[in-house]
Amino acid sequence: MNNLPNDQLNNNYDDEIDLSELFHVLWDKIFYIGAITSIFSLISIIFALMLPNIYQSKAVMMPMEANQGMSGMLGQYSGMASLAGISLPSESGSKAQEAIARIKSFEFFSNYFLPYIKLENLMAVKKWTQASNTFTYDARDFDSESRQWVRKPQPPRSNIPSSQEAYEEYMEIMSVNQDKKTLFVTLSFEHESPFIAQQWVEIVRDQIDQLMRDQDRQTAKKSIEFLNSLAPTVNYEEIKEALFALQQQQMKRLMMVEANDNYIFKVLDSPIVPEVKSQPRRSLIFIWGTILGMVLSVLGVLGFNYTRKSSYHDEPGFR
Repeated sequence: MNNLPNDQLNNNYDDEIDLSELFHVLWDKIFYIGAITSIFSLISIIFALMLPNIYQSKAVMMPMEANQGMSGMLGQYSGMASLAGISLPSESGSKAQEAIARIKSFEFFSNYFLPYIKLENLMAVKKWTQASNTFTYDARDFDSESRQWVRKPQPPRSNIPSSQEAYEEYMEIMSVNQDKKTLFVTLSFEHESPFIAQQWVEIVRDQIDQLMRDQDRQTAKKSIEFLNSLAPTVNYEEIKEALFALQQQQMKRLMMVEANDNYIFKVLDSPIVPEVKSQPRRSLIFIWGTILGMVLSVLGVLGFNYTRKSSYHDEPGFR
């Protein structure tokens, strides 16, 4: 009975980690640790070199809040206009925020971006050659000689990438954000080709401006036509004055739509063809690969040593 506490004490002592023993175990297996770490380093180097360079082009833009004056006018005459049964639209929403939401939408991508690019440049580029400014496409997906899609995806994917599948890739390489303090909007694209990255930023910038310009032009024209048709039916002078003021404001809006070169965004920093890649950071890949190899090799050596030691202690007759 008196030996039981001593046995428990010895077992607790054996379970404690001896730092000197730990060091000797690692030192004895330093060759294996170095070999495994070197293998991981080599793999990380090969992996990093196989990754294509990715270039990022971006534009910094300032919102053109063309409808601020309209908001004040609508608020001033909304009470009078309501007497005539006119429901005035709200202009409190930011055009910049609307434009950002549209840029991120599938409708904008499929109708205003996809028709202006080559689908294979979005879905099948493997490498870009700087000297000739040409692409190497993934042969498993796209045959560059016949210009045909040859991939064999799993259903429901089709041989030719659908708009929905292409949209997923679009959202991966496109970024549009608005700074909460300055309200500046940054639009960027990442691509294997710096020329494509720049072109696609310009396409999105021009298309969103044209889309919202056309919509506001149509809205202004319809509003003017509606106010013109409504004016003869109104008998109150005050309401007539309010309708006339609203008509003038719509004419101003139409003028701004037609006259301004930049309707939604004013470009502060135009997209350029970048000379320096943004990805991949090959040095970090090598460093993290080496660290991973070292950690795994050390854990493997320690795990093997203490597993073998534990099984040796558990053998019958060992005390």
